[in-house]
Amino acid sequence: MSELENLKARQQELLDKIQEIEEQYEGIENEHNAQKVQELNKVQAQLIGNQNNLKQQLQSVQEKLKTISDELNKLSSTATDRILEAIKNQRWYFFKNKPHILMDKTTGILWANLDYFPYKKERESNYGYDINEAKTLVNNYSVDDIDDWQIPNFKVFKQMIYDKTFPFQQGDYWLIKETNCWYCNENNWSKKRVVLDNLSCQDWTPACTLPCSYHLIQDSEYEKNVSENNPLYTEKERLQFTLDLFRENDLWPIFDDAEITDLYKKIYFEKPRLLQALSEVETQLAQCEEVKTITANFDYTTLLNKYDIASIDKSIIKYYEAIQKWIDELMEYLADFEQQKESVIQDCNQIGLQLSTTYKDDSNLTEAENELLKNRQYYFKDKLALGMDKVKTNLLKVKQQADDIEYTINEIDDGDNAIYELAQLEKKERASFALIAENTAKIVNKALQKIDFFEHNRDFIIKAVEVWYKWNEDYKVFKTKQYEELKHSCEEDDIEAEVWQKWYEDWQKLRFTIEEKLQPMIAKGLKGDIEAKEEQETPIIMQTIYVLNDYKIAVDNFYLEERKNIYQQYVFQNCGDLQEKFEVEKELYARTVNLQKALQNIIFNCKKEADKIFILRWIDNLIDIQINEIIQFVADNNLEQISQEVLNEFAKLKQKNYYMYLADIKAYSQEQANREKAYNSLIFKMRKGLMKK
Repeated sequence: MSELENLKARQQELLDKIQEIEEQYEGIENEHNAQKVQELNKVQAQLIGNQNNLKQQLQSVQEKLKTISDELNKLSSTATDRILEAIKNQRWYFFKNKPHILMDKTTGILWANLDYFPYKKERESNYGYDINEAKTLVNNYSVDDIDDWQIPNFKVFKQMIYDKTFPFQQGDYWLIKETNCWYCNENNWSKKRVVLDNLSCQDWTPACTLPCSYHLIQDSEYEKNVSENNPLYTEKERLQFTLDLFRENDLWPIFDDAEITDLYKKIYFEKPRLLQALSEVETQLAQCEEVKTITANFDYTTLLNKYDIASIDKSIIKYYEAIQKWIDELMEYLADFEQQKESVIQDCNQIGLQLSTTYKDDSNLTEAENELLKNRQYYFKDKLALGMDKVKTNLLKVKQQADDIEYTINEIDDGDNAIYELAQLEKKERASFALIAENTAKIVNKALQKIDFFEHNRDFIIKAVEVWYKWNEDYKVFKTKQYEELKHSCEEDDIEAEVWQKWYEDWQKLRFTIEEKLQPMIAKGLKGDIEAKEEQETPIIMQTIYVLNDYKIAVDNFYLEERKNIYQQYVFQNCGDLQEKFEVEKELYARTVNLQKALQNIIFNCKKEADKIFILRWIDNLIDIQINEIIQFVADNNLEQISQEVLNEFAKLKQKNYYMYLADIKAYSQEQANREKAYNSLIFKMRKGLMKK
């Protein structure tokens, strides 16, 4: 089935699904004609990229429609009737998309939501405003795109509260928000407030303020139309006026029945947007009619069909002419593609500029550190930099060689020994035209595929480059500013240089291990994000990187803020240097545990078992780093007072069983807790053993 036929089939699927929703809530080229292909390619260049976009849009619309359809199947087939019935039984409405207001169904008047509006003064004994303060407050109030607020008159205020259903009114005591004095505008402010105890209107200030707005019903007869006493309309028609008011003002009312609230959203919010999306897709489909779509992976053999390859390879003149023409066609194709993908290429080139500079070794970094940062930059440059100018340059170099052959022949024609010199030229080895065509097409395809990849992974790539740049800068800060901070802090307390420099070496070793984790996770993301069980705003790959960054910050804070304190605590104690070491590793392990816990939810949101295992293996040596450090420390210091039994138990901690629990988050969490408990217990035993010395 062709791409066009696939699009048409999906179009029909969309129409069928929309019809299903309506029933729920309403009750019921010629392959050898190379010249023609070339012309079509030029036309299609204006629409390049449409195919992938259409597929994505169609898939998104289709999935949303299916979700709505599945959920509506569980509901009554008379969804509109259910919504109207809910309107019948409810007077007051808050709105999901306009939280600062509520509406009175009987009048259409809007009232300020007193959970947000400052209806009274705070920190004053009487809490009320004087009349001028109240007027200024209401006149300047603007919220949820509504700015025509006013203080209600006595009649409107009384009508609002008479049946005691106003959401902020409290029982039979007539109080609103525990307050009984509210401003009204009666007889041109001759009487200024309503007293709720007896629903009287008095000339007295201060009082609280509850503004209203006629924003929805200006120049309309809404209140008359919905009145139960209106003889012109049936009950259903009167209720329809309220429903229309909601729809015309793009309001999402909150019904007493949450199921009705969700039903309203699907019928009057999601479906219209899906219909609009469908209309846009159909418009693009019409543009693609009878035009063969070419993706970034264009088939160069189609363009090659109009070249007589056998004849070209037999004639040196036809050979250079064919190459010149071939390169011109590829350049033209590239130009059309660039025009269509201008915004994508522009974004991509900006990233390319960041990656284009040659890495220069930093004198503050070790050889291994410079190598890590250099390799990281090279990786990003290789994967993400488009190099369109380089592609064009390489193509033009091939054409220049064909031009050189033409120039040589012209010189021979002007000479006296044309036959001999042409024979010599003809004998020279050169690549076949087919190979040149294939290789130059490969160069073009590689560039186009990078553009295509960038277009479909733009957000991730931009974030990945941001992370790359920030991590590089952070590491340079670690090697300079943070080094100086540690040095200055220790020198203030007369801590010897050999002591704090050893701390920095340990810190640097751990930081380098963390830095090594960045590129493998980015590489995983460039192959496609990890599929999640529950979609979230931040992709899983970026979630793991952010968690790793939090761990990095926690390690930095430990060495800058806590490492010195541990030294000072143990420096004068018996076996203080040994106790200090165990306390340091214990504190660092606590941060490693936090890293594991933060990764746990990410791991169990992975849809595929292989992705869970990938993350575990990715972080494996960081999880073990404190255990390895303790084992090596004991070995280096020949600590005979620590029993071999304890050392054996400690070594067993490396034999993690996490992979056994990947099907059960509770069991996995328990295994982590058990390991943390065992680590701390063994550290205690080791420290206890030291005290026996």
